[in-house]
Amino acid sequence: MISRTPRGLPPRIYVPIAFVVLAAFLGVTGYFIAIGFGVSGSVFGKSAPPGGAIQAPQPADTNVEGGGPPASVMLQLQQLRAHIAAHPKDDVAITQLGDMYLAAGKYAAAIPLYESAIKVNPSNVAAKTGLEQAREGLAQARNSQ
Repeated sequence: MISRTPRGLPPRIYVPIAFVVLAAFLGVTGYFIAIGFGVSGSVFGKSAPPGGAIQAPQPADTNVEGGGPPASVMLQLQQLRAHIAAHPKDDVAITQLGDMYLAAGKYAAAIPLYESAIKVNPSNVAAKTGLEQAREGLAQARNSQ
């Protein structure tokens, strides 16, 4: 008579191995999702200090005297305007400039930019969405006055 010996690992080993495999799978999946969505840092920001304290903006990046936007935003505005002057048919750049005005709450300045982007490319969904948002924001601003 041939005796059969059990093959494989003992059952008490399967649970820890399954746990390690699951943890590795979830960690790798989370890593790829974070890369795919461009997420970096923690929920408190890229370089939040311990305790989640909020840091004040650096003085070099603010336009305190004029009360305007930070210097980096002003530089981006200048670059976009120069690019649009050189390439007036670039609907993406025109839409980006409109988005910046929309984000700043300057709806009246954003509307003609979105309209010109739509003239250049009638299928520009971002410009159509921005135009709608700018018109709604302008209407709300007028109604609140």
